[in-house]
Amino acid sequence: MAEHRADRADATTRSARTLAQGLAVDVLVAVAVALLAWLPDADITTTEAWLVLGTAVAKSGLTAVASYVARLAVPPAAEEPLEH
Repeated sequence: MAEHRADRADATTRSARTLAQGLAVDVLVAVAVALLAWLPDADITTTEAWLVLGTAVAKSGLTAVASYVARLAVPPAAEEPLEH
């Protein structure tokens, strides 16, 4: 039971980290989209621009869920202490 709880905690931590990493990439995508506003024909307020950003955010959420499920399904190899 304790091992299962540790696996769930580890999976939660890993998925949260994956979500944070994905959202960081999404922020970079948002900045890139905002920079497009400075281009002559670019318009950040278009439906297409918001769809791109929404898709990027949804991708991050799905990636975090996949990370959580993968960690529960395939536990990491046992870590051995480093010898000094």
